[in-house]
Amino acid sequence: MPSLVAAAAVLGKIRHPNLLPLRAYYLGPKGEKLLVLDFVPNGSLSQFLHGHNSVLSTAANSNVLAAAGALGYRAPELSKLKKVSAKTDVCSLGVIILELLTGKSPAETTNGMDLPHWVASIVKEEWTSEVFDLELMRDGDTGPGGDELVDTLKLALHCVDQSPSVRPDAREVLRQLEQIRPGLEGGAGPSEEGGAGHVAAASAGNE
Repeated sequence: MPSLVAAAAVLGKIRHPNLLPLRAYYLGPKGEKLLVLDFVPNGSLSQFLHGHNSVLSTAANSNVLAAAGALGYRAPELSKLKKVSAKTDVCSLGVIILELLTGKSPAETTNGMDLPHWVASIVKEEWTSEVFDLELMRDGDTGPGGDELVDTLKLALHCVDQSPSVRPDAREVLRQLEQIRPGLEGGAGPSEEGGAGHVAAASAGNE
């Protein structure tokens, strides 16, 4: 219990424009754990991408979705080891980036594979364009955005590598994302070369 209190205290001190501030927390006598944050009227990223507003009508459905989502975002080593680390966080971030690029939910499997393995399997066959959400391809397939999508995909696959030691740290992920972002001078992306063949090399660690 003291470790949970310490973790909540740390979370309560974090202030960032992209994070909701923690207002309060509750640890109940039967092990209940609640975090109190500001209400966000526009819903979550998952609801925006996958339209789950209707399955969230009951507490039971909400709990099922939350558990499934947590499994989809977990680093593979967490199935055996319970201790989280900066590298397990980076893996979860990589899954979120893949979710944004593909429009697919990490809580669901495709052809019997989780999201990172499905993306890696498609890229291995050099069908890279097949993994991207059609909404992204409308703007990025024929212009400079195509290279940005591929570079972002390469970075995400690097983040979800099976080996934690191979994954970049969070600062490196941010640095590469800033290089990929349109409008920055000299933004070459994670590598000087793009294309499906080079993405395949980045995904090798996911097999």
